[in-house]
Amino acid sequence: MRSVELPPTQRHVLSHTLGHGSTTRPRLLTATGLSKPSVNDAVGSLEKAGYVRRNGRHVPVTGKPAVLFEAGGEVGWVLGIDLGSSHVDLMAVDLAGAESTHVSVAEPGPAGAARRRELSPATVERAAGLLAEWCERPDRRGRLRSVTIAVPQIIDAGRRQVSPADAGREQGALAALLGTLAAHYDGPVRLENNVNCSAVAEMRIGAGAEVPSLAYLQLGVGVGAGIITEGRLVRGAHGAAGELSRLPFPWAEGAGQVSRHAMEERLAASRLVDSYRSRAGSAADATVGEVVKAILADVAAGSAEAKAVLDEYVRDVARACVALAAVVDPDLVVIGGEIGDAPEVVTAVQAAARPLHEFVAVSGSVVGALATVLGAVILGLEEAHAELLGEYAVHAGPAIDRLRGRPRQPWSGQHAG
Repeated sequence: MRSVELPPTQRHVLSHTLGHGSTTRPRLLTATGLSKPSVNDAVGSLEKAGYVRRNGRHVPVTGKPAVLFEAGGEVGWVLGIDLGSSHVDLMAVDLAGAESTHVSVAEPGPAGAARRRELSPATVERAAGLLAEWCERPDRRGRLRSVTIAVPQIIDAGRRQVSPADAGREQGALAALLGTLAAHYDGPVRLENNVNCSAVAEMRIGAGAEVPSLAYLQLGVGVGAGIITEGRLVRGAHGAAGELSRLPFPWAEGAGQVSRHAMEERLAASRLVDSYRSRAGSAADATVGEVVKAILADVAAGSAEAKAVLDEYVRDVARACVALAAVVDPDLVVIGGEIGDAPEVVTAVQAAARPLHEFVAVSGSVVGALATVLGAVILGLEEAHAELLGEYAVHAGPAIDRLRGRPRQPWSGQHAG
């Protein structure tokens, strides 16, 4: 979406409108410090161009009623995509954070089926079709302002921005989605590491909302960390900051390196799943969350074997948290993935980590399963506000805050499995 550049006064007024969600001319007078004629002219022009629209009247306790204004359709949308190894999440949010729509396309089969490293063609085709359907809706056609795609890869500085027109240079699911976007969007597409996106979401609307720094420890099919200090993502010289799977392991004297990704194999949530399946063949389709609940139930019932399995895993996760604390010294280490959804496990990790490092603080995820796609959307909102409003782009924060706990509408009136 490429709009005619708005004059400064209109950008100023539109920024405050997006920030407040809905507002009136009297409120804009107070908030902007502009003159009454300037506010009236700006509102009139923005309304005529479709950037704001009327939405009822505000009736104060004292004083005259005033027309309420909110963001209009021309303000546009941002799109976040989580391109995982077994799912695609698509989420679109308007620039006020007032409207959002979401769909998840997962690989078919049982929830606990064999782990994948890339998406099947059928799943990619389904996701691309849903994306095209959304872009082609009359009320959204040509109104995309920013697209961010989260991928489970290291993204160096030269790869952070791609173009839909260059889909032929990419491969797999990314190429398919860029090819779909090419017919509807001619702007740049931002690529970001998926764990970095999760860290952004947790920092802005989750467990880290009250602290200046955090490390987000993702324990899933893969293992990695997203690091934020002083509100900024730490990417490193090659985009590889936080790639814990690359840590050499084990370090014990005389122990040889098992594999390049031995640390990932040690910390991945699949380790718990595989251990449980080896004991309970009937749980072959169990998810990570179900396995954790089953192990906790066994521990509560007095199973020494289950306790040994859990204690060993908790000890290793605690050491990873301590390693992050020793190197980065964040205010908080947030455990992501389904492991972080179990308060008992998070508490056990904190207890195991504290004797090893006096400053380490561990929390479970607040944002949950949608952390990655929400992080992609948040990055898109910041980018879209900056491009549309320039120096007046100071109210992206309230729009992002509105994403916290907001119900999301189905993508197209139907859910994808």
